[in-house]
Amino acid sequence: MNKLVATLILPIAALALPTLAADTEARLVSIAQVENRPLSPKIMVIGSVHSRNNAELTTGVSGRLDWVQEAGTRVQAGDTVARLDKTRLELEHTEQQALIRREQINLTQLQRNFERLQKLSRSQSVSRNELDDASTALELAKSNLELARIKLDIIQDNINRTELKAPFAGIITNRLHQAGEDIGPAEAVVSLTDPEHLEIRLHAPLKHSRRVKVGDSLNIYHADGEFQASIRSLIPVSDVRSQTFEARLDLPGALDGSISVGELVSLALPIAPAQLTTLVPRDAIVLRSSGAFVFRINSDNKAERLAVTLGDGAGDWIAVQGQLQAGDRVVIRGAETLQDGQLVRFAPGQQHLAKGTS
Repeated sequence: MNKLVATLILPIAALALPTLAADTEARLVSIAQVENRPLSPKIMVIGSVHSRNNAELTTGVSGRLDWVQEAGTRVQAGDTVARLDKTRLELEHTEQQALIRREQINLTQLQRNFERLQKLSRSQSVSRNELDDASTALELAKSNLELARIKLDIIQDNINRTELKAPFAGIITNRLHQAGEDIGPAEAVVSLTDPEHLEIRLHAPLKHSRRVKVGDSLNIYHADGEFQASIRSLIPVSDVRSQTFEARLDLPGALDGSISVGELVSLALPIAPAQLTTLVPRDAIVLRSSGAFVFRINSDNKAERLAVTLGDGAGDWIAVQGQLQAGDRVVIRGAETLQDGQLVRFAPGQQHLAKGTS
């Protein structure tokens, strides 16, 4: 019986030895040092994405619409987006040209009459008053001809306006009138939005407006991740009811095509002066249902599991509260499978961090 038990125990013990050896083997990890840096407390506010170029286009002249571009059409700057019937204006243009010719004929006649009276005045055959009257009539005719030419230019400008042009490249977002409708000079015909040049607008409590300035970078949180944007302009005024100020931020060019007009984003807005804060790389944080923790490496190169409370983010770093101090070594790669008290070895190139301050 004893021989049988011994025969069974020996293979089981032999199988357990490699597992025990594996548990005591040093785990390969990458580490980084905890830092203390100034960081401002923040609140999260909601912002929205807007186009920097957005307009409802008017013709500036009245008339009947012949054609209007379809909504959803992408156009370039200078493309025609609507067209008015210009028959009446072309008739006015022809009429004005005829009036100009008549004014030119009248001016020529008055010029000849004035020159004749000038010759007669040398022999004192005409009075000074007659000559003055002729001179005045001549100047009035010149002025009338100039006014007639200006009016012709106005008519030509109105004819040009019957072709409504896009002032910038974009997409027709709305067709406000249809072909066949009569419109006034100030009535919008189409809405045009530029989807390429975007900005973020946020409205935040007015009391925090002094904590930001033009040029500051804010952390933006979007469905595709986190990025930073710079404040281009501030409007630190408010009405009594809203008690908010507005900030406009340039959208980074790298996000072109990944974010659209009308989307909502979250922004981290500073609300107090910067304070010295303990920061760790985001990759050091291990999240579990029980909370967040990090692995600190002690002087014996063993992992110590420490619970932390997460604070504000600062790029690739995040503020934490816990039993950490500047210079501590924390695991940033390999923490997911690491055990408390497990011996570690360091990734190549991290020999300078092999001795910590713990």
